[in-house]
Amino acid sequence: MKLLQQHLEGANSIKEMYMSQFLNLCTIYMDKLNQFCKIAERKISTGHTDDLYRMTKSGKFVEEQSREFYDTFDKAFLHIYPDFVEQVNLLLRPDERIELRDGELLNTDLRILAFMRLGVDESTRIAQVLNYSVNTIYSYRNRLRNRAINRENFENDVMKIGAIS
Repeated sequence: MKLLQQHLEGANSIKEMYMSQFLNLCTIYMDKLNQFCKIAERKISTGHTDDLYRMTKSGKFVEEQSREFYDTFDKAFLHIYPDFVEQVNLLLRPDERIELRDGELLNTDLRILAFMRLGVDESTRIAQVLNYSVNTIYSYRNRLRNRAINRENFENDVMKIGAIS
């Protein structure tokens, strides 16, 4: 009974931390959106629409925000599932395991699986969050299944990672 209580307390603590990070991220993005709107308003009102066009066309703003989102998401997710990468690799054939680059917490393959583990399993939703096309997400998922030891149950096996039994 005491062990179960400790598990529940730990789970609640993690949920609270995760919600806090989520709210913090939302606040940051709302602030950045407000800042961007002010810049856009200023550029339009002063006739500098070419500057505004260059800002939006370059994709730097979205790329920078995506990197920040990925970093926050990766850290929060790995706090909840600290051995996720190792557990995923146990589901893959030895010659197909995922190797992260220096400084990388998760890569696109692992983020897709992380979203699935969190219950976001529709490719459309994953594509929206990661800013990819739905076809790209389908391709990633299919390649991951093809790398698995047990292709048919791979996604179900991913869902079991970190589950309390």
